Amino acid sequence: MIQKYISLIICAVLLQACAGSAKFTSYWNSEQNAQHSTFSEQEALFYHSTDKISIKLFNNDEFVDIILETNSPRTLRKIYNLGLSLWIDPNGTSKNIYAVNFPMPAENPFTDQEFRSYLQRFSKVEYQEELIDRFQAYEIIDTRIDESVLTSTTALAEKVKVELKTSNQILFSYHTRIPMDILYPEKTEQKIISIGVSSVNEATEEYYSAMSSKQVIQKNLDELKAGAYQSKFELEEWWVNFKLAER
Repeated sequence: MIQKYISLIICAVLLQACAGSAKFTSYWNSEQNAQHSTFSEQEALFYHSTDKISIKLFNNDEFVDIILETNSPRTLRKIYNLGLSLWIDPNGTSKNIYAVNFPMPAENPFTDQEFRSYLQRFSKVEYQEELIDRFQAYEIIDTRIDESVLTSTTALAEKVKVELKTSNQILFSYHTRIPMDILYPEKTEQKIISIGVSSVNEATEEYYSAMSSKQVIQKNLDELKAGAYQSKFELEEWWVNFKLAER
């Protein structure tokens, strides 16, 4: 039994390590309604165990729908404090081509205790309202034309739509819908798309000042460790490749 458990762990580690080159097939979206229930019914296509974030990807001939979800308060605090940056490479080469930064970083970082207290203040209905009220501004970046646009969830004319949700099953669900012609302005046979996740900002001294003394000690210990640096304060950039579904 122990050997079987160890084998499962090894498989999970290898899956995550190869995520940038592995290809998962997205779900075909037969409906045009961005609110339809299929998004919540389908299983996650990929799960990043370090950040505890799952990805679902849907597409049809007109849109790509990306859904990121987590039940981790620690991950959610990182998202609140340092923002969530979703990068897309339509060419499937894991390069920073097109980004949606949402939600944007908080002006005043939460400590761990402050964030736990913050979450406990709300019922599910109240927390959904809080997400709508608190997070409206988002940024769209297109490096192909060197463009950065700050817009809002209230801008009805914006082609790229984003929303945040919570439910009894999911603490935090992020959904963005991007028209296919924005990602692929020219007709192409390209079928592989790369999805990257990271924080909008890196942790700064201002962020560290909001941490507890225990967290500061841990930060200093982490910086003394040999080997690759692993940040515990932001979402370090990671990528997953998907094959777009066909009708």
